[in-house]
Amino acid sequence: MKTIIVRLLAILLFFLALLFPSLTLSGAAAGLLLWFNTVLPTLLPCMILADFLLRVGAERYLTRLLYRPLSALFHVSRAGSYAVFVGLLSGYPMGARTTASLLQNGAVGREEAGYLLSFVNQPSPMFLTGYLGLTLLSGSAAGGAAESAVGRAAGIGKAAEGTAAGGLLNPIVYVLLSVYGSAFFVSLLYRALRKMNRQMKEANAENIPSAQREQKPAAQKTTNLSVLSQLESSMMASFEVIVKIGGYMMLFSVVESWVAALPIPWPGLQAAVMGFIEMTTGCRQIVSSLNSPWSAALCCGAVSFGGLSGFFQPQNVLSGSGLSCGRYFLWKLIQGCLAAVIVVLWFFLLGKYPGV
Repeated sequence: MKTIIVRLLAILLFFLALLFPSLTLSGAAAGLLLWFNTVLPTLLPCMILADFLLRVGAERYLTRLLYRPLSALFHVSRAGSYAVFVGLLSGYPMGARTTASLLQNGAVGREEAGYLLSFVNQPSPMFLTGYLGLTLLSGSAAGGAAESAVGRAAGIGKAAEGTAAGGLLNPIVYVLLSVYGSAFFVSLLYRALRKMNRQMKEANAENIPSAQREQKPAAQKTTNLSVLSQLESSMMASFEVIVKIGGYMMLFSVVESWVAALPIPWPGLQAAVMGFIEMTTGCRQIVSSLNSPWSAALCCGAVSFGGLSGFFQPQNVLSGSGLSCGRYFLWKLIQGCLAAVIVVLWFFLLGKYPGV
């Protein structure tokens, strides 16, 4: 049944591309330009360096600093703290890629890798603050209505209070809070449902002790290779991944162009669907279609989920790891919903939604 659906979907997409060549061309061009101008220069260096650190074993020096705080927050092993660090700071799909590499190298067990995959694959802070917070939401009604509400509410004798509320309603504040806060809640939910503390202790007892695992990174398998050879291997592996990311961005940008041409009566629904498909262009459509602070909630939900494009991007690194792609999709969907709820509650608790 699944094979039949995939075949029919492939035929449908093929004929849509033939019937609407102008939409297909514009969508493909938009996706490739976005990949070339934004994703390639920001993500590729991080991918090469993160993989190179694993190959030469240098991540062990980082984990000595990161283990205690990240273990206290997320209950991860020393090696797992590196996946958390890379995933939260480097952007999609570095968290999934690093987790799969650690699993394949034997640095983490399968149970911990599944736990890490549920929350470490996140958009980069540069994307959240620069593109979403400053470029989109700061000039949208989500930010403008909030700031004007602060101005109306703050009287002469409440200037300090108004200034503080305005700072809390800065798009960068609630964007970072919703995305990383929802990731933290997902980790809590995963541990509560699967009893991760007990399972990880059992897995660590059965597997190689952490002290020995630190001496068994992938770099020790390539000690006979020169540093230059290891760097080139990291480059080639990263090139393959980044090209596949560009392909997915192009394809889903084409699908978005088809969706944008549909005669959907409510622009908000169309924008939400586009955000579900691809987060970058989808968020731009959400902000331009919804002239209310609710666009902030939808945008934060979209980037936390990552879109269908973001879901397919790490599939090549997960396919050989044995990790469940279905569970990964479920946890990302849960995080997207949580992020949207956090933004809504944040605005309502501050009393800054129009009419509140």
